[in-house]
Amino acid sequence: MNNGIWKTKKFLKTDKLEWEKFSASDRDREYSPSSMIGGNYKPFIYEYESQSRTARAHTQSKIYQYGIQKNQVIEVTKISRPKSNVLNPILVFIHGGYWQELSIRDSFFPSFEAAKNGVGYAAIEYSLAPKVSIDEIVEECKNAIEWLFMNASDLGYDNKKIILAGSSAGAHLVAMCVLDKLKIKILGNILVSGIYDIEPLIDTSIDEALSLSKDEAYRNSPLNFSLKNFPPTIVAWGENETEQFKKQSKILVNKLIDEGVPVRSLEVIGKNHFDIILDLANFDKKLGNELKILLDMQS
Repeated sequence: MNNGIWKTKKFLKTDKLEWEKFSASDRDREYSPSSMIGGNYKPFIYEYESQSRTARAHTQSKIYQYGIQKNQVIEVTKISRPKSNVLNPILVFIHGGYWQELSIRDSFFPSFEAAKNGVGYAAIEYSLAPKVSIDEIVEECKNAIEWLFMNASDLGYDNKKIILAGSSAGAHLVAMCVLDKLKIKILGNILVSGIYDIEPLIDTSIDEALSLSKDEAYRNSPLNFSLKNFPPTIVAWGENETEQFKKQSKILVNKLIDEGVPVRSLEVIGKNHFDIILDLANFDKKLGNELKILLDMQS
Protein backbone atom coordinates (compact mmCIF):
# COMPACT_ATOMS: atom_id res chain seq x y z
CA MET A 1 0.00 0.00 0.00
CA ASN A 2 1.22 3.49 -0.88
CA ASN A 3 1.14 5.04 2.57
CA GLY A 4 1.61 8.54 1.18
CA ILE A 5 -1.86 8.74 -0.32
CA TRP A 6 -3.44 7.84 3.04
CA LYS A 7 -1.87 10.63 5.09
CA THR A 8 -5.17 12.44 5.64
CA LYS A 9 -5.28 15.40 8.01
CA LYS A 10 -7.91 15.58 10.72
CA PHE A 11 -10.61 18.22 10.58
CA LEU A 12 -10.05 20.78 13.33
CA LYS A 13 -12.81 21.59 15.82
CA THR A 14 -14.94 18.76 14.42
CA ASP A 15 -15.48 16.21 17.14
CA LYS A 16 -19.19 16.56 17.95
CA LEU A 17 -22.34 17.05 15.92
CA GLU A 18 -23.96 19.21 18.60
CA TRP A 19 -27.32 18.41 17.07
CA GLU A 20 -29.00 18.78 20.45
CA LYS A 21 -28.78 22.56 19.99
CA PHE A 22 -31.09 22.34 16.98
CA SER A 23 -34.87 22.64 17.13
CA ALA A 24 -36.92 19.89 15.50
CA SER A 25 -37.54 22.11 12.47
CA ASP A 26 -33.81 22.90 12.24
CA ARG A 27 -33.01 19.19 12.31
CA ASP A 28 -35.60 18.59 9.62
CA ARG A 29 -33.79 21.10 7.42
CA GLU A 30 -30.27 19.92 8.22
CA TYR A 31 -31.14 16.26 7.68
CA SER A 32 -33.16 16.88 4.52
CA PRO A 33 -30.51 17.06 1.76
CA SER A 34 -33.07 18.42 -0.68
CA SER A 35 -33.15 21.64 1.39
CA MET A 36 -29.93 22.59 -0.44
CA ILE A 37 -31.42 22.18 -3.92
CA GLY A 38 -34.81 23.87 -3.56
CA GLY A 39 -36.64 20.88 -2.11
CA ASN A 40 -37.20 18.79 -5.25
CA TYR A 41 -34.89 15.78 -5.52
CA LYS A 42 -37.09 13.80 -7.96
CA PRO A 43 -35.16 14.87 -11.10
CA PHE A 44 -32.08 13.15 -9.66
CA ILE A 45 -34.06 9.96 -9.04
CA TYR A 46 -35.24 10.06 -12.64
CA GLU A 47 -31.59 10.49 -13.67
CA TYR A 48 -30.57 7.41 -11.65
CA GLU A 49 -33.30 5.41 -13.36
CA SER A 50 -32.53 6.77 -16.83
CA GLN A 51 -28.81 6.12 -16.54
CA SER A 52 -29.53 2.66 -15.12
CA ARG A 53 -31.64 1.83 -18.20
CA THR A 54 -28.85 3.05 -20.46
CA ALA A 55 -26.27 1.01 -18.54
CA ARG A 56 -28.38 -2.14 -18.91
CA ALA A 57 -28.57 -1.54 -22.65
CA HIS A 58 -24.76 -1.79 -22.80
CA THR A 59 -23.99 -4.14 -19.92
CA GLN A 60 -25.42 -7.63 -19.44
CA SER A 61 -26.58 -8.48 -15.96
CA LYS A 62 -28.46 -11.11 -14.01
CA ILE A 63 -30.56 -10.88 -10.86
CA TYR A 64 -29.91 -13.35 -8.04
CA GLN A 65 -31.78 -14.06 -4.82
CA TYR A 66 -29.68 -13.71 -1.67
CA GLY A 67 -32.66 -14.27 0.65
CA ILE A 68 -36.12 -15.78 0.63
CA GLN A 69 -38.06 -12.52 0.25
CA LYS A 70 -38.99 -11.37 -3.26
CA ASN A 71 -37.02 -8.14 -2.98
CA GLN A 72 -33.92 -9.69 -1.41
CA VAL A 73 -32.04 -9.60 -4.69
CA ILE A 74 -28.70 -8.53 -6.08
CA GLU A 75 -28.11 -7.53 -9.71
CA VAL A 76 -24.66 -8.50 -10.98
CA THR A 77 -22.99 -7.72 -14.29
CA LYS A 78 -22.02 -10.64 -16.47
CA ILE A 79 -18.48 -10.82 -17.79
CA SER A 80 -16.58 -13.09 -20.13
CA ARG A 81 -14.35 -15.56 -18.38
CA PRO A 82 -10.79 -14.17 -18.32
CA LYS A 83 -8.23 -16.14 -20.30
CA SER A 84 -5.80 -15.87 -17.40
CA ASN A 85 -6.46 -17.02 -13.87
CA VAL A 86 -6.78 -13.40 -12.70
CA LEU A 87 -10.40 -12.67 -11.74
CA ASN A 88 -11.85 -9.18 -11.92
CA PRO A 89 -12.58 -6.98 -8.90
CA ILE A 90 -16.19 -6.08 -8.18
CA LEU A 91 -17.84 -2.91 -6.92
CA VAL A 92 -20.87 -3.56 -4.70
CA PHE A 93 -23.33 -0.68 -4.31
CA ILE A 94 -25.95 -0.05 -1.63
CA HIS A 95 -28.43 2.67 -2.56
CA GLY A 96 -29.72 5.46 -0.38
CA GLY A 97 -33.24 6.83 0.09
CA TYR A 98 -33.28 7.12 3.90
CA TRP A 99 -33.98 3.36 4.18
CA GLN A 100 -37.45 3.98 2.69
CA GLU A 101 -37.00 4.64 -1.04
CA LEU A 102 -35.26 3.35 -4.20
CA SER A 103 -34.31 -0.13 -5.44
CA ILE A 104 -31.99 -1.85 -7.91
CA ARG A 105 -34.12 -0.41 -10.71
CA ASP A 106 -32.44 2.96 -10.19
CA SER A 107 -29.12 1.72 -8.79
CA PHE A 108 -27.44 0.16 -11.82
CA PHE A 109 -26.09 3.37 -13.38
CA PRO A 110 -22.41 2.88 -12.36
CA SER A 111 -22.18 -0.50 -14.10
CA PHE A 112 -21.29 0.81 -17.57
CA GLU A 113 -18.33 2.91 -16.43
CA ALA A 114 -17.26 0.09 -14.11
CA ALA A 115 -17.24 -2.39 -16.99
CA LYS A 116 -15.22 0.02 -19.15
CA ASN A 117 -12.59 0.00 -16.42
CA GLY A 118 -12.52 -3.79 -15.98
CA VAL A 119 -14.57 -3.78 -12.80
CA GLY A 120 -17.63 -5.88 -12.10
CA TYR A 121 -20.69 -4.31 -10.53
CA ALA A 122 -23.42 -5.47 -8.18
CA ALA A 123 -26.41 -3.53 -6.86
CA ILE A 124 -28.12 -4.68 -3.68
CA GLU A 125 -31.86 -4.35 -3.07
CA TYR A 126 -33.21 -4.50 0.46
CA SER A 127 -36.56 -4.20 2.23
CA LEU A 128 -37.73 -0.70 3.08
CA ALA A 129 -39.20 1.03 6.10
CA PRO A 130 -41.83 1.08 7.47
CA LYS A 131 -42.24 -2.61 6.60
CA VAL A 132 -38.93 -3.44 8.28
CA SER A 133 -36.64 -1.82 10.85
CA ILE A 134 -33.13 -0.50 10.29
CA ASP A 135 -31.87 -3.50 12.29
CA GLU A 136 -33.43 -5.80 9.71
CA ILE A 137 -32.14 -3.76 6.75
CA VAL A 138 -28.57 -3.98 8.07
CA GLU A 139 -28.91 -7.74 8.40
CA GLU A 140 -30.24 -8.05 4.84
CA CYS A 141 -27.32 -6.06 3.41
CA LYS A 142 -24.84 -8.14 5.37
CA ASN A 143 -26.43 -11.32 3.99
CA ALA A 144 -26.26 -9.94 0.44
CA ILE A 145 -22.56 -9.12 0.73
CA GLU A 146 -21.78 -12.51 2.23
CA TRP A 147 -23.76 -14.21 -0.57
CA LEU A 148 -21.70 -12.35 -3.12
CA PHE A 149 -18.46 -13.31 -1.36
CA MET A 150 -19.43 -16.98 -1.41
CA ASN A 151 -20.46 -16.90 -5.09
CA ALA A 152 -17.99 -14.37 -6.51
CA SER A 153 -15.65 -16.83 -8.23
CA ASP A 154 -18.56 -18.61 -9.93
CA LEU A 155 -19.64 -15.21 -11.27
CA GLY A 156 -16.12 -14.50 -12.53
CA TYR A 157 -15.03 -12.13 -9.78
CA ASP A 158 -12.31 -12.16 -7.15
CA ASN A 159 -13.78 -12.32 -3.65
CA LYS A 160 -10.55 -10.82 -2.32
CA LYS A 161 -11.20 -7.70 -4.41
CA ILE A 162 -14.64 -6.61 -3.24
CA ILE A 163 -15.15 -2.87 -2.83
CA LEU A 164 -18.28 -1.70 -1.04
CA ALA A 165 -19.85 1.65 -1.91
CA GLY A 166 -22.92 3.37 -0.56
CA SER A 167 -24.71 6.68 -0.97
CA SER A 168 -26.47 8.49 1.88
CA ALA A 169 -28.34 5.79 3.85
CA GLY A 170 -26.42 3.30 1.70
CA ALA A 171 -23.16 4.66 3.09
CA HIS A 172 -24.58 4.13 6.58
CA LEU A 173 -25.45 0.53 5.67
CA VAL A 174 -21.97 -0.16 4.31
CA ALA A 175 -20.46 1.23 7.51
CA MET A 176 -22.77 -0.90 9.65
CA CYS A 177 -21.94 -4.04 7.67
CA VAL A 178 -18.18 -3.66 8.07
CA LEU A 179 -18.34 -2.33 11.62
CA ASP A 180 -18.05 -5.78 13.19
CA LYS A 181 -20.92 -7.70 11.68
CA LEU A 182 -19.30 -8.70 8.39
CA LYS A 183 -16.89 -11.59 8.83
CA ILE A 184 -15.22 -11.41 5.43
CA LYS A 185 -12.32 -9.33 4.17
CA ILE A 186 -13.24 -6.28 2.11
CA LEU A 187 -10.72 -4.50 -0.13
CA GLY A 188 -12.12 -1.04 0.61
CA ASN A 189 -15.12 1.18 1.27
CA ILE A 190 -16.42 4.23 -0.57
CA LEU A 191 -18.82 6.12 1.70
CA VAL A 192 -20.61 8.99 -0.07
CA SER A 193 -22.71 11.64 1.69
CA GLY A 194 -23.46 9.28 4.53
CA ILE A 195 -25.07 9.56 7.94
CA TYR A 196 -23.17 7.79 10.71
CA ASP A 197 -25.03 8.94 13.83
CA ILE A 198 -28.76 8.52 13.26
CA GLU A 199 -30.06 9.72 16.64
CA PRO A 200 -30.62 13.28 15.31
CA LEU A 201 -33.33 11.84 13.05
CA ILE A 202 -35.59 10.94 15.98
CA ASP A 203 -38.84 12.97 15.92
CA THR A 204 -38.09 14.53 12.53
CA SER A 205 -40.26 13.99 9.45
CA ILE A 206 -37.72 11.41 8.27
CA ASP A 207 -38.51 9.35 11.36
CA GLU A 208 -42.19 8.93 10.49
CA ALA A 209 -41.45 5.75 8.55
CA LEU A 210 -38.57 4.64 10.78
CA SER A 211 -40.06 5.01 14.29
CA LEU A 212 -36.60 5.00 15.81
CA SER A 213 -36.09 4.38 19.48
CA LYS A 214 -32.98 5.73 21.17
CA ASP A 215 -31.67 2.19 21.63
CA GLU A 216 -32.12 1.31 17.96
CA ALA A 217 -30.55 4.60 16.89
CA TYR A 218 -27.58 4.02 19.20
CA ARG A 219 -26.79 0.49 18.01
CA ASN A 220 -27.16 1.55 14.38
CA SER A 221 -24.82 4.54 14.60
CA PRO A 222 -21.27 3.63 13.54
CA LEU A 223 -19.83 6.67 15.31
CA ASN A 224 -20.73 5.07 18.65
CA PHE A 225 -18.35 2.15 18.13
CA SER A 226 -14.76 1.26 17.32
CA LEU A 227 -14.01 1.42 13.60
CA LYS A 228 -10.75 -0.53 13.80
CA ASN A 229 -12.12 -3.33 11.57
CA PHE A 230 -12.75 -0.96 8.68
CA PRO A 231 -10.78 -1.57 5.47
CA PRO A 232 -9.15 1.40 3.67
CA THR A 233 -11.98 3.90 3.30
CA ILE A 234 -12.89 6.81 1.05
CA VAL A 235 -15.24 9.35 2.66
CA ALA A 236 -16.77 11.82 0.21
CA TRP A 237 -19.53 14.42 0.13
CA GLY A 238 -20.73 17.20 -2.13
CA GLU A 239 -20.00 20.88 -1.77
CA ASN A 240 -23.72 21.66 -1.72
CA GLU A 241 -24.73 19.67 1.35
CA THR A 242 -26.06 20.76 4.72
CA GLU A 243 -23.55 21.48 7.45
CA GLN A 244 -24.76 18.56 9.55
CA PHE A 245 -24.26 16.12 6.68
CA LYS A 246 -20.76 17.46 6.07
CA LYS A 247 -20.01 17.25 9.78
CA GLN A 248 -21.17 13.63 9.94
CA SER A 249 -18.56 12.71 7.31
CA LYS A 250 -15.80 14.82 8.85
CA ILE A 251 -16.30 13.29 12.29
CA LEU A 252 -16.16 9.83 10.72
CA VAL A 253 -12.87 10.74 9.00
CA ASN A 254 -11.38 11.94 12.29
CA LYS A 255 -12.44 8.76 14.07
CA LEU A 256 -10.98 6.56 11.33
CA ILE A 257 -7.68 8.45 11.58
CA ASP A 258 -7.68 8.03 15.38
CA GLU A 259 -8.22 4.28 15.00
CA GLY A 260 -5.43 3.89 12.46
CA VAL A 261 -7.62 3.06 9.46
CA PRO A 262 -6.27 4.24 6.07
CA VAL A 263 -8.70 6.95 4.98
CA ARG A 264 -9.04 9.60 2.29
CA SER A 265 -11.61 12.38 2.32
CA LEU A 266 -12.87 14.74 -0.33
CA GLU A 267 -15.52 17.39 -0.81
CA VAL A 268 -16.48 17.42 -4.47
CA ILE A 269 -16.95 20.99 -5.66
CA GLY A 270 -20.15 21.75 -7.55
CA LYS A 271 -21.85 18.52 -6.47
CA ASN A 272 -24.78 18.00 -4.13
CA HIS A 273 -26.07 15.09 -2.07
CA PHE A 274 -27.82 13.55 -5.06
CA ASP A 275 -25.59 14.01 -8.09
CA ILE A 276 -22.19 13.26 -6.55
CA ILE A 277 -22.84 9.50 -6.73
CA LEU A 278 -23.33 9.59 -10.52
CA ASP A 279 -19.51 9.74 -10.86
CA LEU A 280 -18.87 6.67 -8.71
CA ALA A 281 -17.19 4.49 -11.37
CA ASN A 282 -15.92 7.15 -13.78
CA PHE A 283 -12.14 7.24 -13.37
CA ASP A 284 -12.02 10.66 -15.06
CA LYS A 285 -14.08 12.24 -12.25
CA LYS A 286 -12.90 13.00 -8.73
CA LEU A 287 -15.06 10.41 -7.03
CA GLY A 288 -14.36 7.71 -9.61
CA ASN A 289 -10.63 8.38 -9.28
CA GLU A 290 -10.92 7.36 -5.62
CA LEU A 291 -12.24 3.98 -6.76
CA LYS A 292 -9.19 3.71 -9.02
CA ILE A 293 -6.94 4.45 -6.03
CA LEU A 294 -8.48 1.57 -4.08
CA LEU A 295 -8.04 -0.78 -7.03
CA ASP A 296 -4.45 0.33 -7.64
CA MET A 297 -3.54 -0.80 -4.13
CA GLN A 298 -3.69 -4.38 -5.39
CA SER A 299 -1.94 -3.87 -8.73
